[in-house]
Amino acid sequence: MRAVDQSFEEDGYIILRDFWNNGELDGLQAQIDALGKLIVGPEFSSTDYEKYSLSPAKQSLLYDRLKYLPGLARMSGSPDVLRLCQRLGIQHPSLMGCCNMRLDKPHDARHLFAWHQDTVYLLGSANAVTVWVPFQDVDLRHGTIEVAPGSHHRGLYPFKRTSKKIIEPYVPMLQRDISLDWNGDLKPVAVEARRGDVVVFKQMLLHRSTPNLSNQIRWSAQLRITDLSDPDHRRQGFPTGDRTNVFYVDYPGHDAASRREAEVAGQER
Repeated sequence: MRAVDQSFEEDGYIILRDFWNNGELDGLQAQIDALGKLIVGPEFSSTDYEKYSLSPAKQSLLYDRLKYLPGLARMSGSPDVLRLCQRLGIQHPSLMGCCNMRLDKPHDARHLFAWHQDTVYLLGSANAVTVWVPFQDVDLRHGTIEVAPGSHHRGLYPFKRTSKKIIEPYVPMLQRDISLDWNGDLKPVAVEARRGDVVVFKQMLLHRSTPNLSNQIRWSAQLRITDLSDPDHRRQGFPTGDRTNVFYVDYPGHDAASRREAEVAGQER
């Protein structure tokens, strides 16, 4: 375990094999199938996309309801997840308001995320983590995530606002509102994991999603966990991205006020 912990600190991510020992993964997938049959029809199957079609309207409705499945709450609050986070340095684990699920249809790149850091959008403590849960084997053919090992050591990367959304303390910022400035100087690694594994990475780690080139939907869950014991996080009132934005939150090496003033000045020119 010590080697795993050291790898996590150095690289910013780890893959833990066969993590779910109490039926959490199977239980949540059964709920996905039950929900899909209600919304899409009796032919729905989370393991066989060739049996049905998914219209944009039904896909949107299905996607919106996935994050409310009881199985996701069970998975998010799993004692094994909390113990893991504590072992990885999260002294007082607390769920963030962004535990959710993704469904990535074959050959559909519209919802892929470019290189980014979760912290920029989700905020939380400086040591917050994302627990990424694939529901099937993932690789570059089936769609996965690419990571830039070690990138978390540099703190927040330069970023800029790319939408016209106003900069106010009560306005959340999404991926379409802020883009990252990275020159690609680190070698990316494509994560390969199997059903039952978990991929844990620091929210400061650079990563992106890759296209699904298979003939099946890629299902995944994302559990986000912050550390309430972090002094800066506590001092600022435990900010999270659903309540404010990165222009009003300080992180090591990041002066939010200066970044905000520069961004506003740039928009006014």
